[in-house]
Amino acid sequence: AQAPSQRGRPRAARSPLALAPSIVGARARAWLWSPGAMCEHVTRTSPLGPPDAELTVLSWNVLAPTWVDPIRYSHVASDALSWAHRFPLILAEIERTAAAVVCLQEVEFGIYEEELFPALVSLGYEGAMQNDRKRGSDHPAGNATFWRASSLHLVGAPLPRSRTLTTVLEDDAGRRLAVVNCHLEGDPRQPVSRVKQLQSGLHQLGGLAHHAAIVVGDFNCDLRSSAAAAYLAFGCVPPGVSEWGREVPSAASAVPPHGYALASAYGTELTEEFSFTLRGQLGSVWFLDQLWFTTAALQLVATRSAFTDPSHRQAILETGLPSASEPSDHLPIAAAFRWVGSSLPDLGVRPATASPTSDAQAPAAAEDLAAEAAELLEACPITAEQRAEWLAATAQLPELPKGKKPSPEQLAELKELQRRREELLASVGEEARAMLVRAQQLARKARKQ
Repeated sequence: AQAPSQRGRPRAARSPLALAPSIVGARARAWLWSPGAMCEHVTRTSPLGPPDAELTVLSWNVLAPTWVDPIRYSHVASDALSWAHRFPLILAEIERTAAAVVCLQEVEFGIYEEELFPALVSLGYEGAMQNDRKRGSDHPAGNATFWRASSLHLVGAPLPRSRTLTTVLEDDAGRRLAVVNCHLEGDPRQPVSRVKQLQSGLHQLGGLAHHAAIVVGDFNCDLRSSAAAAYLAFGCVPPGVSEWGREVPSAASAVPPHGYALASAYGTELTEEFSFTLRGQLGSVWFLDQLWFTTAALQLVATRSAFTDPSHRQAILETGLPSASEPSDHLPIAAAFRWVGSSLPDLGVRPATASPTSDAQAPAAAEDLAAEAAELLEACPITAEQRAEWLAATAQLPELPKGKKPSPEQLAELKELQRRREELLASVGEEARAMLVRAQQLARKARKQ
């Protein structure tokens, strides 16, 4: 993962509210108190969040300028679609929320370095961005995670996947929070891919010491009925789950389970809430953005509504997203938590993986290992030439008949490949070295299954 940008650090960014004077007096979105805390609807008035909350998390797909399509968003005036108009509104919302952790999706790499990171540093945040090796027209944006520097610090290096960015953050009391920032597969016909991407992100937490986890972001599927939501809620995808009106393929049930007890911050009782609608005019609405948390050490204090009040909700239904006042086609979501328990659980163990119960499940496990190895290699911060050399140096020799020793020629080839691997590992950084070694281990395990 890309370390916090140093190029933007010296720049002194102006206050986002100063950039957006038209919304200085705008009302904050409402906090919906958890039944475990209070059973009333309370509108937040303090910039510090709900009382008794020790941790607030904000997530938002901010709509990358690259993907602003004037035809798709023909209901929006061109001036309101410009980044110059939308960026101050985004920053003002972040400043007004004052969350301890901010997870953003669809952040363009250049915007992160030149605008977003410097602006959030001025608000007291540090941040990390997904690895940017694939910069180009096909991969112009990624996920970015920010944390309040006065209360949290990063443990280790951020860990990227193709669709997730994982960070482990520690507070002054030594409590460690793992944050999996997701932007899952967008094709509605690919529910199994979304589940696999979640499994990969959760599996990545194995071996990382942490006491609680947050899985959050743009899931590109509805919270109320989807394979991804079922996977997080139950640990696996049970048969009969439907998504977008169709039954999820049985392959989703073969994805290895996770070992976390997770709950959604947005419960089924919040029937009026949604985070995405396009055209408005009382059209279709979905809760594509989700926020899940481990229940052993975190207690939900409040969930933030996507709206300030019912009239705000009605206005969005009528005008659609984005709009002159809503800078993205997604609405931000947020939740507030407190740490609970006299002793915190140690979740730094590998999430449970399924033991194959049939021959049909074994290929899925091998496929998952191979996919994880490929993702690690793709995310590894090395050059294209180094990647090609690593692939060549880890090429598998043809299998020998059992009981036969390698020929002198094969032994020489093995030694040469080993030399090339060691030479490459010595030439890259510590993070890249660890990722390459891990990718090779996973590939070997996949071949043995």
